[in-house]
Amino acid sequence: MQTRDEVKTALQKAAIVIAAGADPKLVPDGGIRMGYALSGARSADEVCSIVQNPPRIGFGNDPIIARVILTIIRHDRSLRAVAGVRCTRKILECITFDHALDACLYAPAPPGSGTMDWSVESCCRDGVPDVIYGQRIDENTVILWIIGETPTDVARNIIMLSGSTTNTSL
Repeated sequence: MQTRDEVKTALQKAAIVIAAGADPKLVPDGGIRMGYALSGARSADEVCSIVQNPPRIGFGNDPIIARVILTIIRHDRSLRAVAGVRCTRKILECITFDHALDACLYAPAPPGSGTMDWSVESCCRDGVPDVIYGQRIDENTVILWIIGETPTDVARNIIMLSGSTTNTSL
């Protein structure tokens, strides 16, 4: 079982890999956000996250990342890492045509439910996909959530996706 320091270090190392190798077209306004949960996490205080703008890292500092990861963990305890990258139609085409990544479009939330919780939940009922994305393809608001067991897995998928997006006009 990893300690809080080990989770934080793993997240930092993956963020360095992404910063060095990710296509800038994948970076949303505010930067790529990443999170990694402790094994058996049940609360936001057990999810470490990195946010680029303003730069900060720590446990419990990004409630959106925490909600995404905690919802995923309810369906598959081994999937404890996630990163949010920019979503456009072209990026989705790269995922669906160029990679062996399973992408799921989330359903709109019913009135009175938490949008992010419902969205992630709607995609995980029949198994957790590799990527979750939103209904609208608005470059400034819709994020692709790249999911993995570790931050290294997530970073690898982002770098792989970057190889496809580098030569496209997004």
